[in-house]
Amino acid sequence: MKLVQVPLSSINLTDSSGLGARGSGLVQAVTPYILEYEEAEQLARDVFKTYRELVNPKATRLSELHRVSNADSYQILAEEKPLCKLHIVYDLDETRLGLELPKEEATKFYRLLRKQRIVKPDLLAIRRLMRGNLAETVAALLWQIGAIKVSLGDLQPLFKVDMRKNRSPIYIDVKGLANYPEVNDFVLGSAVLLLHNLKFDCICGIEAGSIGIAAVLAHKLCKPMFFARRSKRYPEASPFEGIKSHELFRKKVLLVDDTLVHGWTKARVIREIRQWGGDVKNCFVIFNREQGGDKDLARVGVKLWYLTDRASALSPKIPKEVSFLTDREEKEIADYFHDPAAWHKKRNLTFHKLQPPAERA
Repeated sequence: MKLVQVPLSSINLTDSSGLGARGSGLVQAVTPYILEYEEAEQLARDVFKTYRELVNPKATRLSELHRVSNADSYQILAEEKPLCKLHIVYDLDETRLGLELPKEEATKFYRLLRKQRIVKPDLLAIRRLMRGNLAETVAALLWQIGAIKVSLGDLQPLFKVDMRKNRSPIYIDVKGLANYPEVNDFVLGSAVLLLHNLKFDCICGIEAGSIGIAAVLAHKLCKPMFFARRSKRYPEASPFEGIKSHELFRKKVLLVDDTLVHGWTKARVIREIRQWGGDVKNCFVIFNREQGGDKDLARVGVKLWYLTDRASALSPKIPKEVSFLTDREEKEIADYFHDPAAWHKKRNLTFHKLQPPAERA
């Protein structure tokens, strides 16, 4: 059994003591079932391997198992020097894991395990923990289901953005909304409230991430729906699926996508809809990264509507119990958005200042 295969019903990072002047931390996690002894031994070996590869390369071996009553304990050693302790406790219907490490290493392991928690969307918990507006509440739900992802580049690679040329410590992926029906219903139901006063005849999604979003909105708003291809598969192919040219003529179209960065793809789709005789004046996205996309849309005469944005996602009203964001990650994200070019330079990465496709030399 590998560590990455273990679902975790909860995960927690707390201060501990007894590991020296550098400070210490305790990472606690719970599996939703009891591990067999053989599975626990395999897990302990993989914890050691993961720790050595991603956290502390000085680790040389895993100690022998020490079993007392319903608990197993191991030490990870550098030669004979203890580096950290792993505890596996068998309860009636779950297994509790505990890792005692130096504080910085504990934070790393916490970040490593965080993505394996079993997601249980809980709007009531969010409302209990925070008093935000709708944009902040939607952002908190996106954090809760893991749709907002963070990497500092140490435990997993930085995310590729801007046509996969630049890097980012944060990535927003709302394509998995349909996997969480209650959240999907709340988010898209909120979108309906935002959009129902707009005047439009049909909805256009964009292949492939926003097709599901556009379909649900079309159903809730009782509007026809089609989608735009990312690219033509052959020269004479239609740029759209689900609608004929004469059906689009003089129709008012609401363009729908999942996120907005620059707006260049949307501008291309808007141009193609207009070439077919359609009319686009409004575009809706769930998440606006606030990187100039609204201005790009404004240049082509389209108004942006969105449910939530970067400022809401990083609002101090969203507690760490919801975002699982560490202080260092929060600072890294703020530095990135403040000046992406300087952030790349600080990391010895090349920053590509891109232009819209039509403006490239």
